[in-house]
Amino acid sequence: MASANVFPASFALTLTVLVVKLGMVLAAAEGSVIAGGSSTEGSTCPVGEVLYSNRTAMFFVNSGLSHPTVFSIGDFDSDRDGDVDLTDFLAFQACHTASGPDVRSPLRCRKFDSDSDADVDMHDAQAFQRAFSPPPPHSNDSCHWPTAVAGGSRSFSTNQATTDGPDEPALCNFFGRSQVQSDIWFCYTASCTGEVLVSLCGSDYDTKMAVYSGCGCPVAPGTAIACSDDDCGTGIENIQSRVTFQATSGQQYMIRVGGFLGERGEGLLTVQCDFDGCEGSTNECFVESPNSSPGCSDSTCCSTTCAVDRYCCDVRWDGFCAGQAEGLCDGQFAACAVDRGSCGSPHTQAGCSNVECCNTVCANDPFCCLTEWDANCVDEANSTCFLTCTALAADCFTAHPTAGCNSRDCCALVCPDDPFCCETEWDDSCVTSANQVCPR
Repeated sequence: MASANVFPASFALTLTVLVVKLGMVLAAAEGSVIAGGSSTEGSTCPVGEVLYSNRTAMFFVNSGLSHPTVFSIGDFDSDRDGDVDLTDFLAFQACHTASGPDVRSPLRCRKFDSDSDADVDMHDAQAFQRAFSPPPPHSNDSCHWPTAVAGGSRSFSTNQATTDGPDEPALCNFFGRSQVQSDIWFCYTASCTGEVLVSLCGSDYDTKMAVYSGCGCPVAPGTAIACSDDDCGTGIENIQSRVTFQATSGQQYMIRVGGFLGERGEGLLTVQCDFDGCEGSTNECFVESPNSSPGCSDSTCCSTTCAVDRYCCDVRWDGFCAGQAEGLCDGQFAACAVDRGSCGSPHTQAGCSNVECCNTVCANDPFCCLTEWDANCVDEANSTCFLTCTALAADCFTAHPTAGCNSRDCCALVCPDDPFCCETEWDDSCVTSANQVCPR
């Protein structure tokens, strides 16, 4: 249960001077850990062991007195800024007494008297030392301990994350949900003045993200300056987040990374300032990048590909990006061939046998031509290629329980606005639309 006592160099030096002046040596004592103000008999650990719960971490200290002592990290946060830092130590140092109880200690010092013996002494210094210790592993689950980030990409995990940020009804209301749940925190110091990209493209779960000005904990709802849910542009499979905002060089910005409806998983965070993945790239568009860099050298092809899949310009031009580019920029996907199976039924192969329909679908969702022609690809084919609209289908002006009707021209007028008509059922609403837009 022991935790390391690690101090910044400036703090360690100051504390050493204090200890020498007092002729004391900080030594570990044994104590019992408690939570919620009640002790656990027979459970011992080094003095000042911390049970972290954001700002309410509790300590139990056996100071050698006749009574045990309970205190919290917040007791030592003299400036109430959410952490116990050098500023708080200087306030503590000013209250430290050289010897014996001093019942006349000013009221401002009473908060440092962790053992309630009417002075601020060695026992309180031991407690303060533990409160000053670094946060536990995965500490950026708390907004008080954000992880510092610069430009570039880094992996992260929200598998153990809880939610401690405020609701964001102004910018983060997506699908009726405005909270960023299961959040972790990063502090970014802008390296330039201009547009900053923050991307979660390439993560493996349904992400949600907000950005705040400054790296203090956001308290009030509606204080985010940017927010994103599904913005990576990867067709119907798009569930990752991407935002841009205007930054000022040297200023700090808090990045809050979470999940939609509390989803958790492994992710990739990319932060870039004044960044254009298509500008200056030397990568060949139809070949995976040899140095894992984003973008490709043909700016038109690059922009076309990245409009569908932002990962290719935000993070890296991988083999999937190269495959997308080949189809999107040439207009012909290799997987669109006569031996690939029907476009109207799912199959494990990529692509389908109707070349025109296949290329149309894959231009919107390259997954269908690069990985698998699944049920989503079938739905897209039905709604964009009107596969269910044949001369053998039911009348367009009569409701029926099957998809499509007997006129492709009529379907082409009705189904783009109401895909249900060509994917599931030609119901009364489809008939109403047909009566309005289709010639008899």
